[in-house]
Amino acid sequence: MKNILEEGDTVLDAAARERLLLVFDFDGTLAPIVSDPARAAMRRSTRTLLRVASLLFPCAVVSGRSRADLLTRLERIPLFAVVGNYGAEAGFGPVMRTLREDVAAWKQTMEARARAIPGVTIEDKGLSIAIHYRNAASRPAARRALQEAAAALPGARVFAGRAVVNVVPAGTHDKGAAVEQLLARSGRRRALYVGDGIADETAFRTRGVAVGVRVGRTHRSAAEYYLPAQAGVDGLLRTLVRSRRRQDGLDGDVHGLETLIDGVMAEPVPVEAR
Repeated sequence: MKNILEEGDTVLDAAARERLLLVFDFDGTLAPIVSDPARAAMRRSTRTLLRVASLLFPCAVVSGRSRADLLTRLERIPLFAVVGNYGAEAGFGPVMRTLREDVAAWKQTMEARARAIPGVTIEDKGLSIAIHYRNAASRPAARRALQEAAAALPGARVFAGRAVVNVVPAGTHDKGAAVEQLLARSGRRRALYVGDGIADETAFRTRGVAVGVRVGRTHRSAAEYYLPAQAGVDGLLRTLVRSRRRQDGLDGDVHGLETLIDGVMAEPVPVEAR
């Protein structure tokens, strides 16, 4: 893997020239990982840069969070699309009622199993559940027990995350399929995708993703590039904005653009994002 901020100048210039569709995961990518998922928020710098980038590129977020949850955290950013539940919740078209009923039944089953493992919590996202074991006394033991129980759920697709077991309906879109759908809707041929977890690998392997950037280096990823840490997403956004503005014959720096953006869509900054 190559560090996109050190070895990717040519690639990012080409991405800016083509105005690629920019797609981001949320937790661990746009926002730092926190012990309480409910408190996840972008830094003010990331929020500002994403708002600027969204005026220069078609930008989308594809996350394991529910779409309603994401919309509260991405308020007043002019994104092309916000996709929740790993691609299952695209924000348009009907969602089968039976899928939500299946997920509700899985939650009841897993809650009964989780009561025997102190420190485990279950997050209900409507079209998926996330079983968090970060606070369990033994994470390996909790993971094994939860994965075994989840694997027995009828009609479920189970995959791991950071101290979490995710359960989604089998047959629904994964993140790779979500990116392909976004490309078709946007009329773009190629995308740049940034993510940090196992669920993002389906997007990195998608043919339409021209540039895959993983947050955190690992030899197990299909992404060609990486960012050393989550805070590096600011540098990535800043580089893309500067390159696009330079190609448009404008000042490549983002300084002064905050005034423009704030005039277009003023908003209070959440305390946790400052």
